[in-house]
Amino acid sequence: MNAQHDITARLEDARNGDSEALNIVFDKIYVNLREMAHQVLSKRRYNATMNTTSLVHEVYEKLIGTDDIEWEDRTHFFSVAAKAMRFVLIDYARAQSSQKRGGRQQDLSLDAVQMAAVERSNDLLALDEALELLAQHDKRLGNLVELKFFGGLTYKEISVLTGLSERTLKRDWERARTWIYSIMKES
Repeated sequence: MNAQHDITARLEDARNGDSEALNIVFDKIYVNLREMAHQVLSKRRYNATMNTTSLVHEVYEKLIGTDDIEWEDRTHFFSVAAKAMRFVLIDYARAQSSQKRGGRQQDLSLDAVQMAAVERSNDLLALDEALELLAQHDKRLGNLVELKFFGGLTYKEISVLTGLSERTLKRDWERARTWIYSIMKES
């Protein structure tokens, strides 16, 4: 059985009440989650209080602590993991934002969010709000932004997960960036 089918089988076991199945899935994909976390953190240059290990463990806690997820397959798992990573980073940005006072918000494109979370937490929060609106408007585009921006996945990895071509994903990414930029600019 290949790794993708094994993960899907373990997720089915978890859905059917096997309490250890999700831990087995985490053991199997821990390296993948660390790579996702590392890519996200290295691109966004968060400060030393948020590192790869702490982000992965926060994601693990969020996913393990949720009994109401009906795990479907590997794609669904990575989508939920990217969403959890997003929520951890947004919570972190909110905490950082609450520690500082004042400051001017700047308009940013999705690719321009490259500064430390302490300095750019308001931008990350604005991005989160824009992403919520995008997901309401177009769920596929919202999912793409979560996987690429918060999950740190490449077009190739997202293509494998979603079954969409890389060309379609690149076109969708441009649409999502434009949409999010226009929403953030209006704020």
